[in-house]
Amino acid sequence: MKETKKDFSPIFEPIEIGNVEIKNRIAMAPMNMNYTGPNRYVSKQQMAYYAARAKGGTGLIIMEAVMASDAEIAQTYKKYNNLSLANELYVPLMSELAEHVHAFGAKIFVQLAINAGRQGTSEGGAVQPVAPSPIPWQAYPENAISNFDPLQLVRALGYQGKIPETDDIEELLAFARKVPGSHMGGEVPREMTVEEIKSQEKDLGYSAKLAKRAGFDGIEIHAPHGYLIHSFLSPRSNKRTDEYGGTFENRIRILLECIHSCRKTVGPDYVVGVRISASEDLPEGFDPHYAKRVAKRCEEEGADYIHLSDGSYEKMNDFLPNKEGQVIPKAAIIKEGLDVPLICPSVHNPDNVLDVVTTGKADMVSQGRQQIADPEWANKVRAGKTKDIIKCSRCNIGCITRFALGLPCRCILNPNVGQEQFVDEYMRRPILSIKNRVWQTLAEIGKEPSSPIEDLASDGL
Repeated sequence: MKETKKDFSPIFEPIEIGNVEIKNRIAMAPMNMNYTGPNRYVSKQQMAYYAARAKGGTGLIIMEAVMASDAEIAQTYKKYNNLSLANELYVPLMSELAEHVHAFGAKIFVQLAINAGRQGTSEGGAVQPVAPSPIPWQAYPENAISNFDPLQLVRALGYQGKIPETDDIEELLAFARKVPGSHMGGEVPREMTVEEIKSQEKDLGYSAKLAKRAGFDGIEIHAPHGYLIHSFLSPRSNKRTDEYGGTFENRIRILLECIHSCRKTVGPDYVVGVRISASEDLPEGFDPHYAKRVAKRCEEEGADYIHLSDGSYEKMNDFLPNKEGQVIPKAAIIKEGLDVPLICPSVHNPDNVLDVVTTGKADMVSQGRQQIADPEWANKVRAGKTKDIIKCSRCNIGCITRFALGLPCRCILNPNVGQEQFVDEYMRRPILSIKNRVWQTLAEIGKEPSSPIEDLASDGL
C-alpha cells in the first residue's frame, strides 16, 4: 500500500524573531563539540560543521556557548576549550564563520556565556569556581544519561589504580568523583562578590557588541542547565541575603541586568534572546511554573525570544533527555502568556515537531544530537522523505562521552561528524558580493553613503 504523505508544511512556515526572519521552525541547538582551534579561535572544522546543518535546511543555527569574558574567574571551564568573543582579536574569524553559515542559507545567533559558575572546575590551572553561594553540585546516578559508565570514564582518563569491586552505583560514583579530570562532582565554589557580578555583566555587553559587529543575526544569553546565571535563579543553589538573593526579583536580577547590559551596546533592534532551563526536578529546585515567571520577566525586560533547555549537571537526564519530547509538556506551560517566540529543545520526531508548532506548545524546536546524526533532517522532512532520516539513538557514545574525555565529537551513525572540513560541499561556499557585505557593515555603524563603492573611493580606500 502506498504511504500517505503527511503535510509538514507548517514546520516550514517562516517566523520572525525580533526583526530577523527565520525561514522555518527548526533551530540547531548549541553544543560544544571540542572543535575549537588553539587559543579559542574558530577552526575550519567548526565552519564546515555549521555549514553542513545550514545546507541541510535548518533555519536557525545557534552556536555553541562562546565565552564573553576573559576575566580569571571566568576561566573555570577552559579544559573544554570553548570559543571566545571576549575581545576584538576574535572578531575576524567569528565574522568568517557568520558569513560562511549565511552563504548556505541559514541565520545564525551566537550564544554568549560569562561563567560556568559552580559547575566549573579549577582543573587545568584555573582558579576556584565562583557561584552565588558556596554550594557544590553533585552527580546522582538515578539522574544519569543513557550509557553512563563511571568506571569506563575513569579508565579512559588514564586511571591505573585499583577500582572498587562492587555493583553499588553510589559507591562507584563516589570513587569516580575522586579521579582527577572526571568532573563528576563539584568543588566548593567561592561566593561571588557584587563587584564581580557587575564586571561580568559588563563583559557580556561588550561581547554582544562584538557579536553584532562580526555579523551574527542575534545573540543568546546563556542562562540554563546549572551554570552561573542558572545557579542565581535557583533557590537550590542561591542562598544569598543581598540584592542578588532571597526574593524572586533578587534571584533573577543578574539575568535581567545581563539583558540590559547587552541592550545598551547593541541597541533596541538587534536580537537578544535568553536560554533557561524549563525545570530542575530536584529538592528546592524550580519547576516549569517558576521558569514561566522567569521567561515572562525576560520578555518584559527586552528579550526577543526564549530558548528552553532543562535540568543541570545534577539532573543530566533532563539536560540531555533520554526520551523523545521530554520537554514538550514543560514548554506548553511556559508558553502560556508569553508573547515572544519560545523554542522547545530535543524534539526529533517530525510528527512531534508538527504537533508542537501547530498546537502552540512552542513556536520553534531546537535539535542538538539529532542534528549531529543527520544534518539533512530539515531537507528530508520538507521533501517528505522522513523514512530516510538517520535517527539519533541518544546513545551518547560519540558525542557526550568523547566530549567528556576532551576529544573531538564523533557520531556512531554519521561518519562525517568531526570531519566536515574534509568534505568539499561544506567548505566550498558560494561567494557573496563584496559590495553587499560592505554596504551591510556601513549600515551597521550608521554610515549611509549613496553608493558604498563611491563612498569608499572618496575615503581613499
